[in-house]
Amino acid sequence: MIVVIPTIPVRAMSRNVAVSAGSFFAAAARCEEQGLITVGQTDDLLRALDPYLSKSDKTNMETGRTRGEKDAQVFVESEKKWVSFTPDVTSCYRVQSVLDDYRTQLGE
Repeated sequence: MIVVIPTIPVRAMSRNVAVSAGSFFAAAARCEEQGLITVGQTDDLLRALDPYLSKSDKTNMETGRTRGEKDAQVFVESEKKWVSFTPDVTSCYRVQSVLDDYRTQLGE
């Protein structure tokens, strides 16, 4: 599960990409809750990304995050479907890798 968020505000993401990103951040928060990744980094990263997101990106990401939290799922954009997400060592390792990629893109 890899979601790419451009760090230069060129144009809004497609709805599906933004919903997928939001659901990913819900998954990251679940990993934090289980102590499988460093606590607090998800919200910190969302704050850092905020200036680069359009209004529609933010709305669609919130939609994905809300549903992801409620249903314990992530939206896989390439398959255009929701799939279950269970925080475990393997899945949270992947989540951490994507968070690290975002941080690198932001130059943090």
